[in-house]
Amino acid sequence: MLLDIVKSVWYIFWIYYIISQQDKYGIRMKRFMKRTTMVTGVLIFSALVSLGSLYMLDVSKTFYSKIQLFNIILGRIQEDYVTEIPPEKLVDDAIRGMLEKLDPHTTYFTEEQFNRWNQNFEGYSGIGITFDILRDRITVLSVIPEGPSDSAGLMPGDRIVAIEGKSAIGISRDEVPLLLKGPKGSSVRISVQRTGYSAPLEYVIKRDEVHIHSIPYTFLIQPGVGYIHIQRFSATTSDELEKAFNKLLEQGMKTLIFDLRYNGGGYLDEAIETADLFLPGGKTIVSTRGRNSSSNREFYSTKKKLPAKIPVVIMIDRISASASEIVAGALQDWDRALIIGETSFGKGLIQSQYRFRDGSALLMTTARYHTPSGRVIQRDYNNQSHEDYYSIITNDSLRRQWEENPGRPHYQSMILKRRIPGGGGITPDIFLSATHDTLAMCVRRILNSPKRLLFTFTEQLAKDRTLKEYSESDFIRNYKPDAHRMKQFLMYIRQEGIEISNEDFIHNQKDIQFLIKQALAEWLFGRETQYKVQMLRDKMLLEALRYLSKARELLESADSAQSYRSED
Repeated sequence: MLLDIVKSVWYIFWIYYIISQQDKYGIRMKRFMKRTTMVTGVLIFSALVSLGSLYMLDVSKTFYSKIQLFNIILGRIQEDYVTEIPPEKLVDDAIRGMLEKLDPHTTYFTEEQFNRWNQNFEGYSGIGITFDILRDRITVLSVIPEGPSDSAGLMPGDRIVAIEGKSAIGISRDEVPLLLKGPKGSSVRISVQRTGYSAPLEYVIKRDEVHIHSIPYTFLIQPGVGYIHIQRFSATTSDELEKAFNKLLEQGMKTLIFDLRYNGGGYLDEAIETADLFLPGGKTIVSTRGRNSSSNREFYSTKKKLPAKIPVVIMIDRISASASEIVAGALQDWDRALIIGETSFGKGLIQSQYRFRDGSALLMTTARYHTPSGRVIQRDYNNQSHEDYYSIITNDSLRRQWEENPGRPHYQSMILKRRIPGGGGITPDIFLSATHDTLAMCVRRILNSPKRLLFTFTEQLAKDRTLKEYSESDFIRNYKPDAHRMKQFLMYIRQEGIEISNEDFIHNQKDIQFLIKQALAEWLFGRETQYKVQMLRDKMLLEALRYLSKARELLESADSAQSYRSED
């Protein structure tokens, strides 16, 4: 033991010896020591850690030499590289390079990156709008329901022209959050231009916590059939789900379509609470297995449940991942929901969160998820690059190789003993192809224009009094821009710099009419109606409606099997 302590003390002084030699490594040390203070601190910290741990661990000489080499290379870059690079960036990049060799989901965030990432799940303190810069003005694209701006009366299409009495015309997109976000309870004064008003409107908006809703849309897609779309699993998902479910029950829902497509995951706790609402008490929802015993856990359902037990169809696609796979996997294993769509992404690694003093964070994989039947959700990521790992989203050939692999293990559902494929991801009970984007390039240029041409054109079109005669359902079923409106739109986009021939415009007229209708729906009826129009072209969703009876049969069979076992 004494020898180990001596080694460690020697190592500390040895580091100082290296950096004190002015010529040994060809480094002008006075300048070098100023620039490598942080790195030296890291090395000394490493030595001190080893001082405490060497009682149990004999750190090899190879490790010491690699630390020495890292220090020398960093010094060389600082002194001689063609351009000057901040040492903080070099160390951040070195950390990321190390993590890249572990797995595709272990991630290091700087403070700014972490805060931006965390907003998607925790929310932020601000005024609650989405915006873009159109014609040099901050243009409100949407107002977050129940947020500060919604309460104050801001509307989509409003132009914020001044903030705290100073002109905001010509402001950059990155500057806007710096002025509108702020501590909860503080206020911001804005001036707003609104169509129909000759003078700007003045608002004083009190900033508050803004939570981005997990469930943007919930409605009856047809009589008796409820539709709930969860975009992410955030801090409020299970509460939102209960409210949405009860609302649909009051409207006469008898069957539920639960849409988890494009849902990349979120909080484990919220995924568990969501699945819990559909299962009787005492059922395994998910288990975790890791290197350390503290990572091995079982999560069970409670007696908390939704007020009605109805057939459920869950829709997933190749982007559904993590928390959405936990929910789909649990309800599939317990024969509680019919899974429809594509095999999900296969992201079943748990990232534990480690925060550091400088605000940065490490999200490091510490365990794997297993469904109740024992399936591993995580898809294999060994012997492939990160690019190949993620390309399975777009590469249909790679997906087929994975899905049709004869070596994939199979499991049984918990009640009906149905055969369920394993090997990563959640395989649907019924395969349905996703709707592929078939828009021509000339239409994409219109849709993706930074000038948001559809938004600005339909803002003016919505003033047409004849459109006020449409009810929501009539608009969705019957409205189509006529030849006069299409001619107006063609002239408008050409004035705004879009080059498109008459032939291309006529050839793609149906797609362009649909996009105009979709944008106009939001101005007339709101964002939910815009989504309903979009669903008219959602082939997977429309086809899923054909399988509602199978979801009912599954529920009845599972209930019958459980009743039979109870009698035994």
